[in-house]
Amino acid sequence: SDPPRRLRKDWPRRLLNELVALFVALLFLLAGALVLLDTAPGHRFIVDRIGRFETASGLRIHIGRIDGSIFGKSQLRNVAIADQNGTFLTSPNIKLDWTPGAWLDNKLHVDSMTAERVTLIRLPKLKPSTKKGPILPGFDIHIGELRIDRLDIGPEVSGNPRSGRVWGKADVHSGRALVELQALVNKGGDRIGFHLDAEPDRNRFDLRARVIAPADGLVPAMVGIKRPLDLAIAGNG
Repeated sequence: SDPPRRLRKDWPRRLLNELVALFVALLFLLAGALVLLDTAPGHRFIVDRIGRFETASGLRIHIGRIDGSIFGKSQLRNVAIADQNGTFLTSPNIKLDWTPGAWLDNKLHVDSMTAERVTLIRLPKLKPSTKKGPILPGFDIHIGELRIDRLDIGPEVSGNPRSGRVWGKADVHSGRALVELQALVNKGGDRIGFHLDAEPDRNRFDLRARVIAPADGLVPAMVGIKRPLDLAIAGNG
């Protein structure tokens, strides 16, 4: 019979070299996959996957195509958001500047998300949900700039077509939410100012809001009333 085979004395070093070589090979494969993902076929793959996703409330997002790089600055063309009754919001182009590597640290980091034009055709109809969960998400969110240069509001929303603009920012970090939002609708429409500093786990709730809206404005339509609003809200809790 064959004599028993013995491990060479340098087997730890050889094993380490093999593991390093395997790790490097995996890195090259991952880099190659990421490069392929940031090509036209890769963008189409992402668009198709996004189109198949539906939230618990029944919302779906359709993107015509992605230009630029998905790992930095990109443009989302022909964006449409739909509920169970069809499309209710569209935009021909949304510019996105984000840092996808932040996902490795459980963060969604968006430097800016801007759109020259967004059309709100009607208010969405969400599916009711009985699930209970935390108020804030389990990951950090940073949006340095959120801006819509022109928001077109269709007649189905409140009866009269109007246009306006929206800008704001948000930061959700370590269970604390800081949100700033401003909106202005032209031709005697809504004027909205909103500031929130909330930390639910520590019973912190600082809210300041100013809302001025006509009876046929956006905010009355959203809350289901038909009378003008002039509200100033401030409170700590």
